[in-house]
Amino acid sequence: MTQSTGLIYGLVVASALIAATPALTNEGAAHHHSKVEAAAVGKPGDAKNVDRTVTIIATEIKYDIEKITVKAGETVRFVLINKGEQPHELSIGSADEMAEHRQMMVDMAGMDMSEMHHEEGNSVSTEPDETKELIWQFGMAGSYEFSCNYPGHSESGMMGLLVVK
Repeated sequence: MTQSTGLIYGLVVASALIAATPALTNEGAAHHHSKVEAAAVGKPGDAKNVDRTVTIIATEIKYDIEKITVKAGETVRFVLINKGEQPHELSIGSADEMAEHRQMMVDMAGMDMSEMHHEEGNSVSTEPDETKELIWQFGMAGSYEFSCNYPGHSESGMMGLLVVK
């Protein structure tokens, strides 16, 4: 490679990196935004620090509670009892996070339902006649959601308002 060819190659690579910088920055900002948003809602809590327990009964297709109010910093043990005939979940997050989670579940809809059974820090899934717990320490004050994001469930009303004061 001649010196001028090497210089041209270097300029092409540098130009490509400069052109890609806005995309890389935006992607990083979006990823950072979701972390900030998640931190606002809170984080998985420690069972030793539970301030109170909220029991939620899931049936076809609803929860027995439509609104939950908690205090910022409070650690809550959610007990999800599935009295329905199909799997249900309890997920906690912002409206944007829940919409993203619902879309992921729709994208997985062609798979065996057992493959959708998942556990994340802000979510628990249950089979019929199963009970599970989710312990969550709430972050900043605001309005959030709790929902079942199995396809069609929250859209049919299996969701509620979560107010952090």
